[in-house]
Amino acid sequence: MSRRRFVAGMAATGAALTSVGWIFSGAEAAAYPLEPAVRDTTNAILAFVVPGNDRYSQHQGMATDRPGGVTPGTAASLELTFNEAIPEPIKGLLGIEETGSIAIAALVNLFTVTAFPQSIHGPFAAPFANLSHQAKAHVFELLDTDPRLPGLPIEFAINAIPTLAAFAAFSEHSAFDRQRRVLTGRPVGWELTKYRGVSNGRNEFLGYYRGVDRVED
Repeated sequence: MSRRRFVAGMAATGAALTSVGWIFSGAEAAAYPLEPAVRDTTNAILAFVVPGNDRYSQHQGMATDRPGGVTPGTAASLELTFNEAIPEPIKGLLGIEETGSIAIAALVNLFTVTAFPQSIHGPFAAPFANLSHQAKAHVFELLDTDPRLPGLPIEFAINAIPTLAAFAAFSEHSAFDRQRRVLTGRPVGWELTKYRGVSNGRNEFLGYYRGVDRVED
């Protein structure tokens, strides 16, 4: 997306950008329920990377009949990762002076309303969550190729958004009790990858190390 097009988009979508800017403005955060917009963005990213049977996947037009990236605990885990990846405000970048998951949500939605002004209308608080799967891919393409981002500290985090989302989706967070630090069931990622869980050994590996098929005490 060229600077001219971006500026033109901003002018054409003034109301939408004002809305997005207001939602993610630190000054207004106390008066506006910020969490739904950030959480909707995070869940929409997870649904884009690993579609499932959740409402975000269904709305984007690409879903499955089983759980995907949007599972209990996964969004919070991904937001925590974003918070640690961007601990300082990204000052000087498109007027966004936020950190962590709020910065990511603000940037993703800023590009979203610029490219797709009608995305402010939909069932979700975040414009990005109201997009189709194909439109979400286009937003990530714009973020990945924007000439203003290379060299900025946030560049790595932006380019890694899908990767970090995949890592969270296939982790154990969907069935992990943080208080007791134990699994409460079979994680979704294990089911999707047909991982059988931890083991002291696998039968299929017997005999693969120098012909050894058994070990005596």
